[in-house]
Amino acid sequence: MKILFYGDEFVKMRETLLSSMSGHDAETSDSRTVNEKISGAEVLVTRPGTEVSRDLLEAAPNLKLHQLYGTGLEGADFEACADLGIAVCNVPSLGTGNAEGVAEIALLHMLLLGKKYSFARENARAGRLFSPRGISLWKKRACIVGLGNLGHATAERLSAIGMVIRGVNRSPVSAEKLASMGVREFFQMNRLYDAVSGCRFVIAALALNDETCGIFDEPFFRAMDAGSFFINVARGGLVREDALLRTLNEKHLAGAGLDVLADEPTSPDNPLLTHPSVTLTPHIGGNTDESVRGILGFVRDNIDRLCRGEDTLSRQDLRGGA
Repeated sequence: MKILFYGDEFVKMRETLLSSMSGHDAETSDSRTVNEKISGAEVLVTRPGTEVSRDLLEAAPNLKLHQLYGTGLEGADFEACADLGIAVCNVPSLGTGNAEGVAEIALLHMLLLGKKYSFARENARAGRLFSPRGISLWKKRACIVGLGNLGHATAERLSAIGMVIRGVNRSPVSAEKLASMGVREFFQMNRLYDAVSGCRFVIAALALNDETCGIFDEPFFRAMDAGSFFINVARGGLVREDALLRTLNEKHLAGAGLDVLADEPTSPDNPLLTHPSVTLTPHIGGNTDESVRGILGFVRDNIDRLCRGEDTLSRQDLRGGA
């Protein structure tokens, strides 16, 4: 099977990708070389967010599968793929290391903010001990918005350290599943503002789609308790960054932890990059040793299924807890 990994980041991972696809004819390309390399491809692999046009798909007459290297489906042209008979698949986040890694980043940001890490580091350098006084996550209430795979993985970890977990989801969730995640209180999406009231931490774990784009806006942040923290490890487009910035500047929110931003890479002038109440990581939640192994293993299995004439495992994580 001829496989093309398309994306600048894949060029950097070339040796890892090719070794994981042994027995297949795999290659990498960036935007400068994709047009010359796409023609013979039977499988196209891209990260979510990489735009794949109809023209590019039509330039690969043997293409059978557009495989997303991740849980998102942004960038896939479903209409063109349907017209051309190309399957579109993503990777389930839970169990591949993706959801687990992103949940760890959520916890990292909560700890950095709660322990006032930037001030603690300054004090350590200055020889000042026992300050600042941090906020313990233990016994605090956290609201997770979106109880899909990412929300599930996050709830398990926060529950394990003694937090009281409140969950929000568009569709109902069974009592048994809530209990398995460690979620004590459940709200449906139409009661989102009620759900965040009384929570010290609010974690965004939603998929980005037409319904959720910009859902975390000014009224939402005003509904959060004064002195609470907002964590986004899902998608930057969920957040109205101007509203987030205002509520931070007015000190209504105590801080925000962000692994994603609305525009990536963002402008160096984005005030969130230097805001003293914001912790930032460059969209690294799903980029770990375990997630690379897990995602590539799933992609390889899907391609092998295609070779055997079996149905590919497709679009398993579409709802994303929305």
